Amino acid sequence: MASMRLTLTLYLLLGLPLSISVVQGQVHESETFPGPAVFGEIPDSLFDYAPAHDYPYDYLLKNADVRFYEEGGQIGVELVYHFRLKVYSDDPLQKGEAALISIPYYDDGNLEEIAEVEALTHQPDGSVTALDEDEMHSAELNSRYRVLEFIMPDVQQGSVIEYRYTIHRNYIDELPDFSFSHQVPTRLAHLSVHNVDYLRYDAIESNLDFDVHYHEQKIDTSSIPLVFTYKRPEPVSVEHWFARDIPAVENAAYISSLNDLRGRLHLQISEFGKPRQPLENSWEFVVAQLRRRDYDPFRQAGQLNSLMERGRELAEEAGTAKQIRDTIFSYVNQTMLFNGEKRAFHETPLTNVLNGEPSDQAAVNLVLMAMLDGAGIAAYPVYLSGRDFGRINREFPSLYQFNQMLVATENDGHMTLMDASFSHSRPGLIAVDSYNHAGLVLKREAFDWVRIQPEHSYFDLDVDFEAELSPECGLTGSVKVIAGGYPARRIWEGLSAEESAGQVIRSAFFESYAGMELTRAEIREQRRGSHTVVLSADFHIPDYAISFREGLQFRPMIIGTLQENPFEKEERTSAVILDAPEFLHVRYKITLPEGYELEKSRMDHATTSDGARLQEEYESSGRTLFYTFMADISRREFAPENYRSLRRLYDRWVFLSHEEWFIDRRGAL
Repeated sequence: MASMRLTLTLYLLLGLPLSISVVQGQVHESETFPGPAVFGEIPDSLFDYAPAHDYPYDYLLKNADVRFYEEGGQIGVELVYHFRLKVYSDDPLQKGEAALISIPYYDDGNLEEIAEVEALTHQPDGSVTALDEDEMHSAELNSRYRVLEFIMPDVQQGSVIEYRYTIHRNYIDELPDFSFSHQVPTRLAHLSVHNVDYLRYDAIESNLDFDVHYHEQKIDTSSIPLVFTYKRPEPVSVEHWFARDIPAVENAAYISSLNDLRGRLHLQISEFGKPRQPLENSWEFVVAQLRRRDYDPFRQAGQLNSLMERGRELAEEAGTAKQIRDTIFSYVNQTMLFNGEKRAFHETPLTNVLNGEPSDQAAVNLVLMAMLDGAGIAAYPVYLSGRDFGRINREFPSLYQFNQMLVATENDGHMTLMDASFSHSRPGLIAVDSYNHAGLVLKREAFDWVRIQPEHSYFDLDVDFEAELSPECGLTGSVKVIAGGYPARRIWEGLSAEESAGQVIRSAFFESYAGMELTRAEIREQRRGSHTVVLSADFHIPDYAISFREGLQFRPMIIGTLQENPFEKEERTSAVILDAPEFLHVRYKITLPEGYELEKSRMDHATTSDGARLQEEYESSGRTLFYTFMADISRREFAPENYRSLRRLYDRWVFLSHEEWFIDRRGAL
């Protein structure tokens, strides 16, 4: 240890560049520092490069160079990005995927703007094709981001695509995340930050399961002679982070977001001023920002006096606290008109919400808070990150990690989440893209983190199906469905769109059966205020079975089918995160035509995974078949080690959906 300290001291005294490497939490000497890449100059070795993977293309280089400037009394950031991709496939779709370049930038509040875009396609024979600037198009990506898109010209197998652009940013508290990993492998990723003497940043890691090397370069820009009697200015600090041979991020079915898997660095301001002073970066500081006058949700809701009064009036018409909450939620939910913008902080006027004018999520939910408060029910804002943006990194305190706002109430220690902007909803039923890992609950004197576990956000179908096969192969019978959670919401949504009960039932359960006839259709609420829906119908499906001289052939799973397994690969390294828990229970009673007699028998079969089960029960007697399919998937998240058993369960579900039974006239099945 003493020798290590001496070595560090000599480096500092002599002004030599100190290079260290952060590798899985340890400090090592850095590997060779990567030199600069010159735009437009492609070494011949890149055309000869043969990768050790079978992806259709990869990133040869991703470079980001960060510098600071002062203009008009403001500090700005200039970020210059330089990319190189190489194309290995001759498949038109894969070449098109490589050629499509999308550059997102933070447009909300004019935080960022793109400038100086250059793009070239290089061929092995030395020819180069430049992008026509007229081919670039900008479009809104979501409420925060825009995206600049263009298609690289003349992309062929063996081409090297190169593009460079500059982002000017007028917000320095945080820098844009730097992602090392992408959906294809990356040969070299390099981030450099040219520090100024009054500013420093902390680097916070996410998902760095590969080697990332850190190098601090000290550049002496002084013209003062190297004499001890002269005071020399500090050398300029340039910090570098780089990694080589970075594996691709797996874009598999049922992940919450690619951002949850990418290896990234978050850069957050840590020191500022002359001399530099440390700055606080904590969730307590973020909460203090939320309580500022411009943001404070309690102050904003408390100013809506007429809405608080309306909440008091509705409370007088209800009974228990739960009934009051549900009544007020239903009032706001049925009155508002959601404009599609999910935001943590409202931009549309709060007075628009109950006038039926388009309003964003935060505005609608602040109105809900005000009315609940007027009715004497404590309600709190819950700030979260939607699934598309990835989970909140608790190590990176930032107001900008929030992009949605829900409302929570508590009763006997149980917290109920609500989103009144989610149409035809109820307390405890939130949109799938809000059903993420955790959110910050802001109370008047404190804050806390809460797992997002809304009690009614699930898929729930309980089905009784009774039908008879005719000698002409038609299937005639009745069905009764009790639907809860998301299926119930979809049904209410269909009815509100003035679809008939028959249209709703047909589209929900019989859409794949051409020529199907409904002779009776009815939809009702199971009990007042339950939001659980009961659907019943009488139906006839012509030509459901196939008749042979020896017997009948038909598919036993008539509704509740799964046509293909969403999990294709044998192995998986990322967790499976389903949209919501799922419960499907279908009971069939099928009567065979005259002339068929089955032996009395019974059989059970189960396919299980940790947190999921597919149960089958079969019974036959005379002309009657009884069988049940029950899928009980009570968890949303499954670890990679559970993947095989979960995939096997879904394989079985697909098999049952395509299975056909043949019953011969002697009664054999």
